[in-house]
Amino acid sequence: MKTTYAKTSVASLLLILAMLMHSNLLSAQQEQHKNGKQGKNSGAKHEKMEAQKIAFITQEVNFTPEEAKVFWPIYNECEAKKQEMRKAFKKSDNLSKDAIAKLTEKEATQVLDNQLIEAQKLVDLRKEYHTKFKSVLPAVKVLKLYDAEREFQKMLIDKIRQHKQMPPENKK
Repeated sequence: MKTTYAKTSVASLLLILAMLMHSNLLSAQQEQHKNGKQGKNSGAKHEKMEAQKIAFITQEVNFTPEEAKVFWPIYNECEAKKQEMRKAFKKSDNLSKDAIAKLTEKEATQVLDNQLIEAQKLVDLRKEYHTKFKSVLPAVKVLKLYDAEREFQKMLIDKIRQHKQMPPENKK
């Protein structure tokens, strides 16, 4: 039991880290978009990525039609809440290296405390939706869902790394 709890806690922390990394990735993409460095089709790219994520999760979890019908609205609600939290976190934690260097000890402590509060909010949200997912899916499929999310995140990160390593003339 303790091992399972520890694995779940580690998995939760890893998921939070992945979400924060994803948030930073999205922030960088949004910044590029603001600066005109990204094409007009970034919304289409995001939609394509979301469609790929849905297809990937659907394939990995192997939902029945009944499960999918009740699961996806709950999942989409959860994702929307996560996105809102990421936006709030980005606003409160958008400090450059120079700005960090100029913080007083008290200000730095406040920033750190706020980061911990934001991370806890994400854990609380995960717990809330964990219960909701288990109410509409068997536990094995909930585990498959979490695994599929991690795998999709890894695929995205690998894709971004590969894209960064490509010569500029080969990038689309």
